[in-house]
Amino acid sequence: MKKNGGLPTRERILDEVERLIASKGVYGFKLRDVAEPLDVQVPAIYKHFQSRDDVLVEVSRRFIGLLAGQFQPNPKLAPEAALRAGLDRFVEFKLAHPAYVRLALVDFATPEGGMEYVKLAAGGSFQDNFSDGPLAAMHARLRAVLRAGVRTRRFRRVNATDFYRVVKSALLIRLVFPDDDLLLRRPTASQVRAIQRWLWEIAARYLSTRA
Repeated sequence: MKKNGGLPTRERILDEVERLIASKGVYGFKLRDVAEPLDVQVPAIYKHFQSRDDVLVEVSRRFIGLLAGQFQPNPKLAPEAALRAGLDRFVEFKLAHPAYVRLALVDFATPEGGMEYVKLAAGGSFQDNFSDGPLAAMHARLRAVLRAGVRTRRFRRVNATDFYRVVKSALLIRLVFPDDDLLLRRPTASQVRAIQRWLWEIAARYLSTRA
């Protein structure tokens, strides 16, 4: 079934779920909230997904797919410039998909026994994905640019996992504390640039050879 210019109903459902997560949170909506704006009945959703949790895992798979494309190499740039460009895109990615910020935070808050949507979508633990799974290549690219910065003496030698912890956690908290206003509306270009500068300052100080 296709509506709205040929967009499949399955994709429309996922788009609406992303919108609702961004505005109401992961647990703040029901499937009828998804169905009403799409002018479908709740049973129509069950034609595509087994449950509400199944919908959230599928949204998380979208997240994993986009996250896997981060930190693409750019041979024309020096390591410092390449890393800054990668972090700029990382900020843009999070701001363009506020639902993924909320999903990530829920995943961190639900240990064994909880519904860990992103881990299920990734097919393993976050630790496993540093060396295997859909995010392994992204982490490998990040390690490569950090090593290149060490070779050019622009960065001190750091553990790449620790660096990712620093920038990811800093950005997630920046977007939700002390308020989550930027997740509830489209940020202005100047706001995006301000967050990009802020994250780069954190990264640059962490990597500084004078640290």
